[in-house]
Amino acid sequence: MHGSFDDQSIDANAHEPCDDRPAAALCVGFDTAEIARLSGLLGCARVSCESVDSSDEALAHIVSGATDLILVSDRFDPAVFAPIAAQARRISAAAKLLVAGEAPRGSSLLDAVRAGAVDWLDLANDDADLHARIRHAIDLGNEDRRREERISRLKGICRKLSITRSEFTRQIDSLSEGLSDFRERVDEAAIVGEFRGLLSQELDVEDLLRTAMQYMLTKTGATNAAVFLPGSKPTQFGLGAYVTYDCPRTTAEPLLNRLASEICPRLARNDDIMRFADTAEFVESIGLEASVLDESELVAWPAHHGDECMGVFFLFRNRNEPFKDELAGLIDALRPVFAAQMAKLVRVHHRSRFLWPESRADINERDEDGEDEGGGEGWRRAA
Repeated sequence: MHGSFDDQSIDANAHEPCDDRPAAALCVGFDTAEIARLSGLLGCARVSCESVDSSDEALAHIVSGATDLILVSDRFDPAVFAPIAAQARRISAAAKLLVAGEAPRGSSLLDAVRAGAVDWLDLANDDADLHARIRHAIDLGNEDRRREERISRLKGICRKLSITRSEFTRQIDSLSEGLSDFRERVDEAAIVGEFRGLLSQELDVEDLLRTAMQYMLTKTGATNAAVFLPGSKPTQFGLGAYVTYDCPRTTAEPLLNRLASEICPRLARNDDIMRFADTAEFVESIGLEASVLDESELVAWPAHHGDECMGVFFLFRNRNEPFKDELAGLIDALRPVFAAQMAKLVRVHHRSRFLWPESRADINERDEDGEDEGGGEGWRRAA
């Protein structure tokens, strides 16, 4: 996979060009003769030179401007120039500190290295040796500077990669959510299609209720279930079907009667799906002192076709076997299918109460027999 970031190719091994400015040196604590000699050596190495007398002045100079080399007189104790070396490293790892003076004695060289010095210049040596040591310190600084620039560039690349990865991850998550939603909709459409196909074959109310309940139980698992159908009046409901799991109908009779007379008319007026994880308050509200709903979870909903309620369903079982949260979406998808098929059966049933118009011969024959004195022609109701 090929790509780019801000139209810049990524090459972690490429070296960024170093700063073109000349190297700068700071001499600390030297006398006039030493400054003159060091200036000549540094000039040959094309390094500019400034001098200060104290460590405080050196610290102030390092903070205020770029410094590549720091030459400290051996008259300073390592404890004095150690803060100078530390401050220089904090500003740039490329800055190098050297001690210059007489040849080191005893542990002075080791102490100087521990304080941050990278070399010791013995001013008694010839210029060629001193120039080589200064040049080597500059090269070390340049190498460290390139390393710093490379690390800085790698950090920039990592930040860009991190941003790109985060964006890629976000897009993948968004795509996954979209695919998940699409998969859920496809699954839901398949379930609705299957349910509609089963119900469309039933042209009898009892068969329709039995098929609908059986299909619902395949999705909910074993449970007590009841469906109530509306009567001739809006407030009348009767038990259409009841499925037993752990509560026989004879035991549940008082509850079913109360559900039909009080709860169904209320549910029929809205379209909500109700769930009671704890039915104690519900049982008390319908006036049952002891009920098969004790320690149970109850789910109830109406099924509407247009503005007309075609049935009210109840599912209940012990709350140790709770209904899944996904059940609400399944109910919401299936209940309009049931209501539509029930409305179709009601229309068919109403039409079946009428017969075809009588022929003129039938009317004449009935008149001769003395039937239908009015002799009106029209629809004949079935007995």
